[in-house]
Amino acid sequence: MNFDVFTISAVVDELNEKLLGGKVQDTLEIGADAVGLEIYFNHQRNYLLVSADPQMARLQLVDDKLRRGVETPSPLGLMLRRYVETGRIEAIRQPPYERVVEIMFNGPEGAFTLISEPMERRANILLVRDGIIMDCLRRVGPQDNRVRLSLPGHAYMPPPPQITKRDPATVTGAQLAETLASDPTRPAYRALTDTLLGLSPMLAKEIIYRAVGRADAKSNVVNAGDLFEVFSEVLTPLLAHQWQPGITGG
Repeated sequence: MNFDVFTISAVVDELNEKLLGGKVQDTLEIGADAVGLEIYFNHQRNYLLVSADPQMARLQLVDDKLRRGVETPSPLGLMLRRYVETGRIEAIRQPPYERVVEIMFNGPEGAFTLISEPMERRANILLVRDGIIMDCLRRVGPQDNRVRLSLPGHAYMPPPPQITKRDPATVTGAQLAETLASDPTRPAYRALTDTLLGLSPMLAKEIIYRAVGRADAKSNVVNAGDLFEVFSEVLTPLLAHQWQPGITGG
C-alpha cells in the first residue's frame, strides 16, 4: 500500500475539516495493529481508524461503526480510554515531509497527543504527554534501535531529519540535471527518491514515466528540461494541497 507523504497530507486536510474540535466518545482496539476513535462533530458520529499494520499502515475515516477486536485491552488501549475518551481534538498536523500524524487532544486529565507513524514495517501508534511516551503499540528497545527508542517513560523522538535531501518546493532544473548526472546508470526514479524530500517510489516513477514514457528509465536517458517541466506539473498542485481523488495500481 502506498501511504506516502502527500497521501498523508491529503488525509490530514480531510481530518482537520471533519474532526477538528470534535469530542471523542469512544476508543477501541480493532485488533493487534489498530485502534479506532468514535468522534462526535457537527452533529454526527465519525469513525477514525488508525492502523500500524506492517503492510497496510494508514489513517482513514470509515463509514461504518468500528467494532472492538480484542477481548483483553492492551496497556495502550487502557490509556486511550482513560486519557482520550471525552476529550476534544484541538489540532491535527503533519510535520513537514514526514510520514507522521499528530492528533492533539484536551481530555479530562489534560493535553495528550496520539502519534501515528504509518511506515510499513516500522509503523507505530504512540500516546505522548509533554514529550514523554505514555505507551505505544510497538515497543522498540535498545536491542532493536540504539538511537530511537519507543518505550513508556522515554522521551518521544521524531524520525531523524533527512538533512541531505532537497525540498521539492524549491528545487531547480539545474539541480535536477545535477542529480541525473551524478549517477547516469541509476534508475531515474531512484535519483528523485534519493535526493528529494517526500517523494515515494510510486510518485517518482509516475514523474519519470510522464517525462520519458518508461518508469524504469536510467538517468542518462532522461532530459533534465523535460523532467523539470513534468516534475513541476505534478508537484505544484500537491504542494498547494489541491487534491484530486483517483485510483492507481501499485
